[in-house]
Amino acid sequence: MDPQEISRYWDVRAPSYSNGVRDEMAGFERRAWTQLLSERLASLGNPSDLRVLDLGCGPGFFSILLARQGCRVDAVDASEGMLGQAHANAVRAGVENEITFHKGDIKLTCFNDDSFDAIVSRNVTWLLDEPLQAYGEWHRLLVPGGKMIAFDANWYRYLIDAETDRKRTADQRDSSVLEWSADAVATSVEERACEQIALRLPLTYELRPSWDAAVLTDLGYSSVLTDESVWRRVWSRGEQLFYASSPLFMIEAVK
Repeated sequence: MDPQEISRYWDVRAPSYSNGVRDEMAGFERRAWTQLLSERLASLGNPSDLRVLDLGCGPGFFSILLARQGCRVDAVDASEGMLGQAHANAVRAGVENEITFHKGDIKLTCFNDDSFDAIVSRNVTWLLDEPLQAYGEWHRLLVPGGKMIAFDANWYRYLIDAETDRKRTADQRDSSVLEWSADAVATSVEERACEQIALRLPLTYELRPSWDAAVLTDLGYSSVLTDESVWRRVWSRGEQLFYASSPLFMIEAVK
């Protein structure tokens, strides 16, 4: 899989995806995610003392929430379009000086060993063309005792599993339940392009998060925790109904 193809796709998607993030910033999601991130980082110390890396930052949702909590945030994305949206959203939120944005490959970064107290990501790991390399790189970047916290789902399992596809088709008959802004929705052409990318990515073919938990342990992470009910806390009622066939999960692992 050519990483540049993935970056080009998200360059195109950046404006609509960013509009969705702005909706989240104005809704209950901002409060729900802020509370959850605060809980997961609490054991690491005072937020103002934490250096956090947001990998695959997209339009900057996590970066902004963490900067508002006082964390020192570095954010990385391979898409120039996403980084442009992220910076604009950070300016809108008044935290542009608390976030350093970087264009780069999240599986091979420019940072030194033991640089971050925490690494976070949302809806990113499914896009990894070399997930083992990425998880190994993130282990290198964490300080001893630091946390890697990833949120994701088996987003495109319906492409390879008939039962999941049946459930998805039933759940997604009416997209109006999402109550998303019209300019925050991917076009049918964009959706088909994303499916074609997913079919060429390894994690589409793995059952997660059990796969992640096993490989993270093998890579030397400790205290690997998975939470397959986290979607109940951070998804709107519409998202819970529409995406019932691919519920969001959390993976947390300590170095």
